[in-house]
Amino acid sequence: MVQVFLDAVAIRFYRGIGAELQSIGPFSAINFFVGANNAGKSIVLNFIHDRLPFCEGKSQRLEPNSPEVHRGSGEEGEFVAAVGVPKERFLEAVWERFPQAQMHVHEFKGKVSAIFDELSVGECVWFRSGPQIGDREYHPQPDIEALSKLFPDREWNALWRSVQSSSGGGLINHWIPQSLDILNRCSVLSFPTTQKIEAKRGIGRADEAFNGRGDGLIFELARLQEPGFNEDEKRDLFEQINAFLQEATGKPGARIRIPHDQSQVLVEMDGKVLPLDSLGTGIHEVVLIASFCTIHQDQIICMEEPEIHLHPLLQRKLVEYLRDHTDNQYFIATHSGAFIDTPGAAIFHVENDGQQTLVRPALVRQDKWRLLDDLGLHASDLLQANMVIWVEGPSDRIYLNHWIAAVDPDLREGIHYSILFYGGGLVSHLAAGAEEDGIQDLIDLRRMNRNMAIVMDSDRAGPRARLKGTPERIKRELTDDWGMVWVTRGREIENYVDHAALQAALKTLHPRIYDRPAEGGAFDHAFYFLRRDGEVHQAANKVGAARLVCEGAAKLDILDLQDRLSELSGRIRMANGLPARATG
Repeated sequence: MVQVFLDAVAIRFYRGIGAELQSIGPFSAINFFVGANNAGKSIVLNFIHDRLPFCEGKSQRLEPNSPEVHRGSGEEGEFVAAVGVPKERFLEAVWERFPQAQMHVHEFKGKVSAIFDELSVGECVWFRSGPQIGDREYHPQPDIEALSKLFPDREWNALWRSVQSSSGGGLINHWIPQSLDILNRCSVLSFPTTQKIEAKRGIGRADEAFNGRGDGLIFELARLQEPGFNEDEKRDLFEQINAFLQEATGKPGARIRIPHDQSQVLVEMDGKVLPLDSLGTGIHEVVLIASFCTIHQDQIICMEEPEIHLHPLLQRKLVEYLRDHTDNQYFIATHSGAFIDTPGAAIFHVENDGQQTLVRPALVRQDKWRLLDDLGLHASDLLQANMVIWVEGPSDRIYLNHWIAAVDPDLREGIHYSILFYGGGLVSHLAAGAEEDGIQDLIDLRRMNRNMAIVMDSDRAGPRARLKGTPERIKRELTDDWGMVWVTRGREIENYVDHAALQAALKTLHPRIYDRPAEGGAFDHAFYFLRRDGEVHQAANKVGAARLVCEGAAKLDILDLQDRLSELSGRIRMANGLPARATG
């Protein structure tokens, strides 16, 4: 699983970043820097790979004529390179270093917490390298005068004596600066090796040094294919790469093979042996990246534009593989919109105002909309999943994702299918005069993606009740090799949910008014319940109930749920070129 080594960086006067300090973070295990061409997306990657403080072999001194020196804004200043440590984690290191301070533990913790409230900026304590190798300094430099006002002199003296054995001294020259220096050293600051995967890449000759352009990859794959004695872990890595190749190509038997002369990468697939190049540039690229990131483990990897030659589906599969099967931290420069909703990833919007590069986290939906505008993307560009499932509302989406995961755990929303809302009123409550236009609106959804399913409530009040004309026509128009129309066997989608579990969720959500369940047959309103005043409650929290129900195991033996899910998952697999799921 991916991990976090680096939490935040602060940069000033480096390449396109000018006088305005860019404090960038908090970082996740996977971080995307997204922006238009020439915005400066690669600056943070270059900084991490070449100038990261507290990383072996990286200097923070820039040569005067270096291209790394900032020139864009016409301003000049000192290059600032700092890293941020979350304040809470830093304090944990202090408590571990001084579990029994001379002053009362509660008082000691209160004093130290107050000091770092003063020193921290944006929830982090910041450090930069000192003048001597191994030194480190707070950034910005502490304001001793301001700190002296935090506590009376005698309390600073007591704190100072708690963290070292000297006595005497004075407030400004000894007690405050020496206390800060000792606390500074409580947390270890050291980062693993950094690697960089370049934008221009290809599988080079086996005898070249292994690097992020793809040189030497053949030799490394050969070592994994035929590991030495007692090196079984290398063979495991090779099988991992093969598993990804199978996922990327949709071919369960696909395998990489390196010939004895190590002249090229071959792929065994469908009873044939082909050069990797023959599978297309996209597969070639994605296998190169996945192999590089599998071979390098427990490192920080900077990656330039992985989307080059990759369909959005392959982009998402690559990120999913990196997340689930590698142990690195990733910093990725991209102008692809496909990565923006990657679960757990940190997204940063990179812009250039004409003078310098600015980097801001895209934390809320509006930030991501602005980012998409900057990339020139439209809503129609984002419907990239190979199967679209249209449902009436958000509770339907929660149930469907839960059920699909139970029937076929390999399928992922956002990769293999998307779920979008059409609004149940479009089907069930059409006024007579508007019916034709409304039905046509639904049928026209097909233009967005030929592989589609529509899930709709039957709204039938009993087993002999006929479907309204609208669902019947939609079934007739849209059911074919690419389209599926699923009209619920019972009244609504909630009738597929175990009634006791649904009512337990409603009782949890409405404890003050809930008295007992209403009827729970296949054609009853499953989410209705009786209130304590005897009235039927009809406006229950459907979404909240769906979330609570889906915290438990899926129960699929209700009405025709299992059969419809099997059909739906089969269609999703077919739309994605995946083999049918093995049964039994």
